[in-house]
Amino acid sequence: MYNYAKYENATRKEIIKALNLAEKKEKKLHEQLKENKEFFKFLQKKFNATFKEKREKPTKETLQALKNATSLPEYTNHEQLMQELQKEIEAEQ
Repeated sequence: MYNYAKYENATRKEIIKALNLAEKKEKKLHEQLKENKEFFKFLQKKFNATFKEKREKPTKETLQALKNATSLPEYTNHEQLMQELQKEIEAEQ
């Protein structure tokens, strides 16, 4: 990643400049690492909170609706369903 050979014969001024740039880069990377750790901790807390949420028990109305939905007859084709609906409409009139 770094060209060490470039600095073998560098002048004092070039080395000081490279040191300053490396120091700035190090500070930037430390700040990014700190932000990343904070974000990681935040996400861990959110993830763990999803498992701690209490699930509500279904209400009587919900249970009754589920029971009614499962007791409905299953139709194998569209024509059979249409015939049943037509019979219900005629019975209501």
